[in-house]
Amino acid sequence: MAKFYRMAAHTNVEDFVRPGEQIQPIAFACQTSSFQFLDHAPLAVEISEDGGMTFPDFLYNDGIPLVSYAFKRVLDTQGVDNLFYKPVNLIDAATGRHDAYTLALPPRIRAVRKEDMHFEEEDEAWELNTDEYGIPRYKINASAVGNYRMFKLADVWNYDIIVTKDLKEAFTKASLQNVFFSEIEEG
Repeated sequence: MAKFYRMAAHTNVEDFVRPGEQIQPIAFACQTSSFQFLDHAPLAVEISEDGGMTFPDFLYNDGIPLVSYAFKRVLDTQGVDNLFYKPVNLIDAATGRHDAYTLALPPRIRAVRKEDMHFEEEDEAWELNTDEYGIPRYKINASAVGNYRMFKLADVWNYDIIVTKDLKEAFTKASLQNVFFSEIEEG
C-alpha cells in the first residue's frame, strides 16, 4: 500500500472562488517555497468576478495553497508544524462576503529518487520521467522525508503537494471539500 499521496484540488478553479490580482505578488514565493520572501501579515484579497461562489476547504491554483479553517484544524490536530502560514481574507466586493482562509505553504525537500529523473541539457534542469499521458512518474525516497508529513519536491519544477498516508486519512475522515489524492510509490 502507498505511503505517500499527491494532494490536489479540482482543476477547474473557476467553478470556485478565484483570488484576484492582489495575491499575485506572493505567487513566485509560493511556487518555489521561498519563505524568505513572505511575511505573516494578513492579506485581504478581492475575488475575481469570473470565479464561482463556492468556498471549498482547499483552493490550489498556480502553486498557491489556500485552506479553510476546517482544513487548518486538521493540520493543527495532526501536529503538522513545518508549513508557512499566512492569513488570507477572501472578499467579494459585490456582496460584502468575507471568508477567512490560510496560506499553508509546505517546504520543498529533496525526496525523489534520482533514477526517476533525467537531466535536460537544453533547460539545464532535472526533469521527472513521465508516463504516456505526461503525468510525472516518480517514487519517494522515504528516508529523505524525515518527520515531514506535507511537503513539495525540490530539484523538480512542479506544484505537487505530497502528504503521508496518515495525513491523507485524516483529511478524508474530516470530509474536506475539494481535496483529492492519488498514490505515489515509495522507492
